[in-house]
Amino acid sequence: MADNLEVSEEVGASTRIRLTDGIRVAIGRGELPAGARLSERELCERYGVSRTVVREALRQLEAEGFINMEAHRGAVVTEISFDRAEHLFEIRGSLESLACELCAAKASIEQKRKVAEAVGQIERAISGGSLDEILAAKNQFYDALLVGAGNQELSAMLRLLHARIQQLRRYSLSADKRLPQSLSEIRTICNAIIAGDAEGAARAAKYHVSQARFAALPQIFKQQYGGLV
Repeated sequence: MADNLEVSEEVGASTRIRLTDGIRVAIGRGELPAGARLSERELCERYGVSRTVVREALRQLEAEGFINMEAHRGAVVTEISFDRAEHLFEIRGSLESLACELCAAKASIEQKRKVAEAVGQIERAISGGSLDEILAAKNQFYDALLVGAGNQELSAMLRLLHARIQQLRRYSLSADKRLPQSLSEIRTICNAIIAGDAEGAARAAKYHVSQARFAALPQIFKQQYGGLV
C-alpha cells in the first residue's frame, strides 16, 4: 500500500512538472500572451491532466510570477511592466556574467566546442530563420553555457529566469539592427570562453545584457505609457 502511494505521488509530481513546464514555454514563446486567461478546463483537456494537477501548477506559476489569479477571471498571464523588466535585466546581468565566468574557467574542450556550435546555430538562424528559430538557437547556446559552467544551483536559477526573459527577448531582438549586434556580442562571449578568459567572458556577458536592456526597455516603456518616447 505504501509503495503504491509513493508511485502515485511520483506520477503526480511528474505530471505537474510537465504541465508547469509546458505553460512556461507557451508564455515564453508568446503563445499565451500577457493578459491571456488560462482556462482550467482547457488545460485539463490539452495536457490530459486532472483539475487538481492544473490548480497545483497554477499556484506554482503564480508564485514564480508568470500568472496572476484575478477575481472573476481566474489565472491570467502576467503583464511585464517596465519596473519588472528592469528588475529582470538586473538579475540576468549578474547571473549570466557569473555563468560565463565559470564556463570560461571550468568547461572542458568538448563543452567549449558545444558553446561554439551553438553560436553557429544562432548565426544560421539570424541569416534566414524566424524569430522563434532565433530564440530556440539562443536557448541552445545558454544550455551549452550552463553545462560548461558546471553549477547546478546557478543553472536552476537561470533556467527559471530565462523562461521569463524569453518574453523580453521578443522586444530586444525586434529592435532595429539588434540582431547583428547581438550576434557580435555572443561571439565575443564565446571567444573569451574558448580562451579561458573568465574575466573577459563575464565582462562580455554584462555588456550583452546591457545592450539587450537598452533595446527592450524603451519599447516596453512606450507600450505601457503610450507615445512618450
